Amino acid sequence: MNPLRARTGAALRAVGTPAAALGVSLVVGTVIMMISGVDPFAGYRSLLDGAFGSPQALGRTIQNATPLILTGVAVAFAFRGGLFNIGGDGQFAAGATAAAWAGVTLGLPAVIGPVAVLLLGALAGGLVGALAGVLKARFGAHEVVTTIMLNLIVANLSVWLLLNPLSGHSPVPGSAFVNPSNRLPLIGGDLGGAHWGLAMALAGAVVASVVLWRTPYGLELRVSGLAPRAARYAGVSPTVAAVAALGGGGAFAGLAGAGEVLGTYGHMTVPFVTNLGFLGIGVALLGRNHPLGCVAGGLVLGALSAGGQQMQFDIGISAHLTDVLVGVVLLLVTVQTLRRGAGRSRAVDARPGGTAADLATGAR
Repeated sequence: MNPLRARTGAALRAVGTPAAALGVSLVVGTVIMMISGVDPFAGYRSLLDGAFGSPQALGRTIQNATPLILTGVAVAFAFRGGLFNIGGDGQFAAGATAAAWAGVTLGLPAVIGPVAVLLLGALAGGLVGALAGVLKARFGAHEVVTTIMLNLIVANLSVWLLLNPLSGHSPVPGSAFVNPSNRLPLIGGDLGGAHWGLAMALAGAVVASVVLWRTPYGLELRVSGLAPRAARYAGVSPTVAAVAALGGGGAFAGLAGAGEVLGTYGHMTVPFVTNLGFLGIGVALLGRNHPLGCVAGGLVLGALSAGGQQMQFDIGISAHLTDVLVGVVLLLVTVQTLRRGAGRSRAVDARPGGTAADLATGAR
């Protein structure tokens, strides 16, 4: 088969499933609006206006999408290593807490300050993810269970820190505001609260993609996910692979948390943003578990969130309708992903002569 034609077909299939799922969700939304006595055309027009209809609307979409891109990459990165990272919320909170401390403590010059604080946030999230990897490799503890438990542990530890040693002693419980030199600047151009964390998120997606597909480390990680026995035979350490997959994913989620502190809020409150880690699972599914696909997935969910608020304001229908739309999309994409994974497993079982490298390079 012509390589160009094969690549084009693969790209169309990659886009086709999420697009079809989105189309079905819009049909479901239409039925719900008709039952509610709302004109669907007016509803969707309002949703588009709220997401893209003005610079301020576009800014809200960007602001919503920025952390979602990174939490999606956190899930996709670990998934390529054969592990399911459900710990995005805990890793996000760890990164945010580290940024809340470092943003107040470090008095570095502009540009250097935000970069240093963001890296500390990524390190904190990566350490939480790596801990789940160690538990998986050394004790066989399933990563779904350990990452969920770590979500609870980190969330409560974060609250204690914010109410005690990191408290800003202000009417709003939480940390003090970070130093102005450590803040992420706004993009400007009437985009409202959209900040340069977007560039950080895009760079994170590119870095994850390059690491996975352009480095020996990424090849080993993907081989470990696709064919663990072949990876061990080739000399890849299961412990290193598990720690790298979950630790790398956790670093991206921690980066998202730090970005929210430095860019959107300026400090960390109690309670802070929640569920961005779980929404990252949806972003990764929409992006077909590819870091660059997570950019599109994050923008879709960010646009639905921004548009849903405008739709509620304009026509009075609950913004939770967008949650229904997202749920339908994720359900359909998940079913297709599971079917594809089962088919791939059967194909691997039927190819005893296939090499680990062939499997890794073929699963994109």
